[in-house]
Amino acid sequence: MKTLAQNPLAPLAAPAHGCQLSDEVRIALIAATAGANVIRQWVGRPTGIIEKGVGDLVSEVDKQAEKAVLEVLQSSPIRATIFSEESDPSILQGASDCWYVDPLDGTSAFLFRVGNPFPSVLVALYRDDQPLASAIVFPLTGEFFYSHRARGAYKDQHPLAVPPPTKLQDAWIDMNQYGNARYETGMFAYLRNKLRTSEGAKLVTSFPPHSGVAMRLVDGTTGLSAVVHDNNSENVKQAPWDIAAPLAILQEAGGCFLSLQTGEPIGPKDCEPMIVCADRTLARQIIDLVC
Repeated sequence: MKTLAQNPLAPLAAPAHGCQLSDEVRIALIAATAGANVIRQWVGRPTGIIEKGVGDLVSEVDKQAEKAVLEVLQSSPIRATIFSEESDPSILQGASDCWYVDPLDGTSAFLFRVGNPFPSVLVALYRDDQPLASAIVFPLTGEFFYSHRARGAYKDQHPLAVPPPTKLQDAWIDMNQYGNARYETGMFAYLRNKLRTSEGAKLVTSFPPHSGVAMRLVDGTTGLSAVVHDNNSENVKQAPWDIAAPLAILQEAGGCFLSLQTGEPIGPKDCEPMIVCADRTLARQIIDLVC
């Protein structure tokens, strides 16, 4: 009997619709797809694991996927600085463009085979610190998400849009916590408990960490209403490469990334607990629980 490792998954191809949306989206999609195809080849194979911290893992797969992504970006005509999770920054002096790359978002979920919808490859292009183009590829499900500023956000060529409003009492909220409890912020811990009271949500969960979860707020595949990400400057959990791509796509679809403390929009470089939500009114209700 053949094992999955002996019969690897067929390569993915970047979707034509996304490639035609703009040159920037095309490059982002091709790069993210290159990384996704590396990940697909590693399914079921043993891999070396390095523990960067408690609950913070990196593997050979991350490194190989990153190499494939960076080869595409570095050979493209876009002059840009590149920030990628597993490499030192590639600074291009005078460039107003910046690529943010997470070559395997949800490493732990991938290594422990938690489920096909969890690992993803994140690639985003920012111009003058504002999102321009973004691509997220889920290598094990073959889903493609992408956006370009003022041209829309899409999944597999279908436009993404925010769902109907949801009251907090009817909502499903996921709490993206630290693997290492010592870095958990008091605000996050308080909110997690508050959400599990009569003032809170109908369902509160904690998925394995992956920024791609933001896409489930607008693609209609789940009933997820919002995600709360913890973040602590002592040990950054949500780094720029984790935030940039999902923020760009969700924002273009009509959703938001907001500071849990102030309720104001955040950017990739902001390090604080945050709410990711398709419905600003619901996000405000969650923020009010800790204010």
